[in-house]
Amino acid sequence: MLIGNNLQWIPHQQTSAVSSTQRIAFVLTESCDLLGIGAIAEALECACSLATGETAKKYEMRFVSEGGGHVKSDRSLFVSTDELPKPNDERFAHVFVAGGTLSRAACDTPVLSGWLQRMRASGARVKLFTTGFETSNGTHDNGPISGYEQARRRRAQLGSAVKAAFEVIRADFDESIAHEALRRTSFVDSSEWLSPSVDAANTAGDRIRAAARWLQDNCHRAVSVNDAAEACAMSQRTLLRNFQTYIGASPSEYLQRVRLERACQLLAETSLPADKVARRVGLTNGDRLGKLFRRCMGKSPIEYRAWTRGNADANESTGETTVSAPQQLTLATCDE
Repeated sequence: MLIGNNLQWIPHQQTSAVSSTQRIAFVLTESCDLLGIGAIAEALECACSLATGETAKKYEMRFVSEGGGHVKSDRSLFVSTDELPKPNDERFAHVFVAGGTLSRAACDTPVLSGWLQRMRASGARVKLFTTGFETSNGTHDNGPISGYEQARRRRAQLGSAVKAAFEVIRADFDESIAHEALRRTSFVDSSEWLSPSVDAANTAGDRIRAAARWLQDNCHRAVSVNDAAEACAMSQRTLLRNFQTYIGASPSEYLQRVRLERACQLLAETSLPADKVARRVGLTNGDRLGKLFRRCMGKSPIEYRAWTRGNADANESTGETTVSAPQQLTLATCDE
């Protein structure tokens, strides 16, 4: 993705005689989060560079806003935009709206709301990406939003953008180009959001097992059940209904067990403090790790570390081996 001196993305240029053009509009609002929109734009650029011959296409991308001019993002970065195209001035295949704080109010203004309605009527697919905060001071109706929750929502927004880019590229090119384009996108780890093993022909069991593997691979992150469902191309309701059948636990129980087993391993094999162990397994802080250990293991993390090392020393002196505590865990002992 190219960024000009005025911080405006430059449309991709390709001169194939047989190429076709897809026009994409990115609508920016004040205090918008640019990360997801930037991921889509760069992925589309990568896709164009990968496709050759009869599959060659190009995207013409325009960054627009209700009034045009410079729009300030949530990171105080100013992006140069054009004014919304006049009625019948231009048609777009896709319109991505970068919402920020007060995003619903921004999209409900007569000018922008009317323009989006006209785009839908002309066949454009419109998708809103919002940070999920409806006030500019980091609070919502239930009080202040924690740093953990802010990070989770931003990650969810980025995940939605990655999946949106994947669907556009797969429809215009093919699935292999979509995966490769996102792999080459500089600030996105597409393996976190897209499971290459998931295919429409896979059975429900295959997808559930893919979701379980995804939870294992991403247990160190702030993830949700919905993230796992989207990663295996399944609705959250279907995932919840089938996970117990194929895995023997709910997704949240399974994720908790995986995190506990990883924490047990780190405590036994490293000297990391409890806070760092907690962060490495997605539990954010030592207090949450301590509560989990006391409920499931009957010990604090420090007591567990001393216990495992004491057993290791005793086993070494006798030449015996024992099954590690994580392998003895049952899901019933770790229910919330």
